[in-house]
Amino acid sequence: MKRSSLAAACLVLLLVPTAAACGSDTATDTRTPDDRASRPSASREPDAAAPAGKVDACTLLKPAEITPVIGKNDGGRPDGGVGESVCLWENPDTYHSVTLSIGSPGTAVPGQPASGADSPDGIGFGSGNMAEFVVDDRACTLQVVTSVTDESDRPTAEKLIGLVRTRL
Repeated sequence: MKRSSLAAACLVLLLVPTAAACGSDTATDTRTPDDRASRPSASREPDAAAPAGKVDACTLLKPAEITPVIGKNDGGRPDGGVGESVCLWENPDTYHSVTLSIGSPGTAVPGQPASGADSPDGIGFGSGNMAEFVVDDRACTLQVVTSVTDESDRPTAEKLIGLVRTRL
C-alpha cells in the first residue's frame, strides 16, 4: 500500500506541471489573433513562426522620400488593410498621408500589369488616387493623399512605386 501511495503522489507531481504547460491563460493574453499567429510563443524557436521572406512595408520607403511629399509625419507605422504588410505615414496637422500595401506572394500574375492599368508601367489608378501595381507575384497598392480634388498626386505615386519596385 505504501508503494502505491508513493507512486500515485509521484504521478500527480509529474502530471500537474505537464498539464499546466499545455494550457494557456487566454484571459490575460492581450495579443490579437493576428499577433498570436505572427509572433512566436515562448515555447517555440524564435524563428519558427516567422515565414521566410515576409516583407515589412514600412522599410520600403525612407523618411527622406516621404517627408517632402506630406511634410512632418509619424515615421510610418503598421496599419490595417489588405495585404501581407501595410504601412501608413501620416502628417498629424494636415492629414496628408502615404499608405503602402504589399500583397502576399501569389496574389498577382508575374509579368502582368495591375488590373485596370492605365499607365505604360503597369500601374492602375482608381478612385482616391489609389494606385495598384504588381511586383513579381505580389499585388500591391500605394495611395498618396495631399489633394482630394484632382489627380495631382499621381506623379508622386508613380515615383514612389518605382522606388518600392527596386527594393522588393
